[in-house]
Amino acid sequence: MINIPALIIICLAGFAGNISFSLLFPVLPYYAQDMGASPSEVGLILASYSYITAIALVPSGLLSDRVGHCRMLIAGLILYTVAPLLYPLASNLAQLGFIRAFHGLACAVFSPAAIALALDTSTQDRCGEALGWFTTATQSALVVGPAMGGLLLSHFGFKVAFYSCSIIPSLGLIFAISRLTTLQPAEAKEVLSRGSWSWLKQPTIFAGLMAPLFFTLGSGTILTFMPLHSQNLGIAEARAGIIIATVYIGSALLRVPGGKLSDKIGRRPVIPLGLMVSFAAMLLISFMNSFSGLIAAAIFYGVGMGIAMPASYTLVADLTPPEARGLTMGITSGFLHSGLALGPTVMGIVASVSNYTTMFRVCSSSLILGLIVMLGLTQKRYQAH
Repeated sequence: MINIPALIIICLAGFAGNISFSLLFPVLPYYAQDMGASPSEVGLILASYSYITAIALVPSGLLSDRVGHCRMLIAGLILYTVAPLLYPLASNLAQLGFIRAFHGLACAVFSPAAIALALDTSTQDRCGEALGWFTTATQSALVVGPAMGGLLLSHFGFKVAFYSCSIIPSLGLIFAISRLTTLQPAEAKEVLSRGSWSWLKQPTIFAGLMAPLFFTLGSGTILTFMPLHSQNLGIAEARAGIIIATVYIGSALLRVPGGKLSDKIGRRPVIPLGLMVSFAAMLLISFMNSFSGLIAAAIFYGVGMGIAMPASYTLVADLTPPEARGLTMGITSGFLHSGLALGPTVMGIVASVSNYTTMFRVCSSSLILGLIVMLGLTQKRYQAH
């Protein structure tokens, strides 16, 4: 059973929060480039968001379990609203990186609480489906955001794009505050009162943790460097935003089916399937030089993510204690954002010494590595749930 009213509120909050940073995907690479950034510096600046998020997610997850998931959800939406207003104040690359990092703190505060609340809306046998719906909402924001950002940049410039991405999370904040009673927030509590962390020693749990890292290593590379790669191919800024958005169209469309599939046949078979699809798509991206070809390959990459990501999160949830759900979702999201940080950083170096085509091919090899790791971690250790 799923608590539909509560899940709808959490989904709308997730959509609002993700708009706050996804709108800037096609904006910040050009903004940093105009300030004199090299490809590797562009990658590092954009990755600063995910570095801070990855570092802060675990303590934020712990705090969420202690003070209540609803309070942290509201705090995250406040930060999502404030952070975009700071970008126009940056006068050099160091300041831009610092502001981007502050924006990442919003995600660290918001994500563990939101995912824990989404899981709490369902019974165990429908966790995959509930998380599928929640991540469909967040992926939908990643569809709308880049397309909107590219259009705003093309027609109105940087400042309007920055100020605009504060509006939707502010509306989400107002809506969430007005509906708090529906979520029935839990009282503050101690986390893992027995001091047991034995669940973290299970090899299979690392399959659920590592999969988001490998997927977002690839998606982080796409969202950071597709605008500059498209520029080299003569593709306009607005179209670059659309290419990024199509990654998340493919992902959003498969989140609920992927979650239901993992509920039905188990988490273990679904994750490698998604990795194989995304590997093939990343390889295709490196060979495409037209707008239509990049659109097709980007959608294909998103399909792989959509199939496997709900299974990854619910695999971790299946194997960990409910009273530590904020912590465990924080750890899982920490791995996800580690991929978002490492992808732009490492692949930015590859692009600086070679070109973007080679960079995408190198990135595809990381997904094969992820597939090998997943098969090794899950072999004969995890059945159904």
